[in-house]
Amino acid sequence: MGDSFFSSALSDVIKENIKDSHVTFYTSNISKEMVQDNPNIDDYIIHTGRLLTDIKNIRKERFDYLFDTWAIGDAYYRVFFAKANKKVFIKKKSSEKYLVPVVYTDFVEFARSGYVFWDRIHLLSKLDINVENYVGKTLPVYHISDDAKKKAESFLRKKNLEKNRYILITPKGLWKTKDIPKEVLIEVINILQNDMGIDVVLASSPNDRWYLDDIVSGTDRKPAVFSSKSIREFGGIILFSKHLISVESLPYHLAVGLRKSATVILGGYPIWKPENYMGLNYINIDIDCKFCCSSKCKRGDYKCLVDITPQMVIDKVMKMIK
Repeated sequence: MGDSFFSSALSDVIKENIKDSHVTFYTSNISKEMVQDNPNIDDYIIHTGRLLTDIKNIRKERFDYLFDTWAIGDAYYRVFFAKANKKVFIKKKSSEKYLVPVVYTDFVEFARSGYVFWDRIHLLSKLDINVENYVGKTLPVYHISDDAKKKAESFLRKKNLEKNRYILITPKGLWKTKDIPKEVLIEVINILQNDMGIDVVLASSPNDRWYLDDIVSGTDRKPAVFSSKSIREFGGIILFSKHLISVESLPYHLAVGLRKSATVILGGYPIWKPENYMGLNYINIDIDCKFCCSSKCKRGDYKCLVDITPQMVIDKVMKMIK
């Protein structure tokens, strides 16, 4: 989802430089819901996961440029059959040069700028856009409609929460190597609510609601729980928060896009942090296997997460909200 957000934000740069351009975003249904308030995306092609159906849908239109921001797996087949004068990807390995001209017509070198959004902006050099005006400087913007904001505000009213007064916590990642341990969060929530008088909102997708319920059951005072299929409404909850505590996943990317501060708790995966944004800090345990980028702990004990203490989290958060 974070990758989809970064890719969608390229449309802002395109429209800024090519006013009469028409931008189509090829993505999944759930990613479309996330970015559909972006006024710089004109149309969508939905990824179904069924190769022949996807190829048929892509071939309904002809494009001047096709930019592939991922370029792996069966994406090659979709790109190969797409109708586009130029097909461009980011070359990360030397062997990938052989994808030209079999699949693509051109490539840009992997810039390794330290931030995914800036890496992908280099694709737009093929449009004669001066990427140096953006790389290392421009941050992605997360667009949310007034309607989505109003729905977020409605949730806050029902929970008697004030804007910019609560801390939002998103504790569940795609893998266990990202999840914030429940015991840590229970103590963090108790300190924030009981000792510091700061309201807390817990948030997740509906599929992960059980993780939130387990945490809530252990707290002294039950925090508010936000669980919705609408990522845009979730974006509104981030927008109106005082601070975000997040796993290494979509929420902190949206926080950057909304210019909100966040503390990211890192387990198996490193943080993608734009160096020019001071609103992010992070917590990680310095062990020899840190940032293994694995969905399961090869040690078996998840030390990078279980050794994080509630006080470590509180100390990092206080540095940001003071």
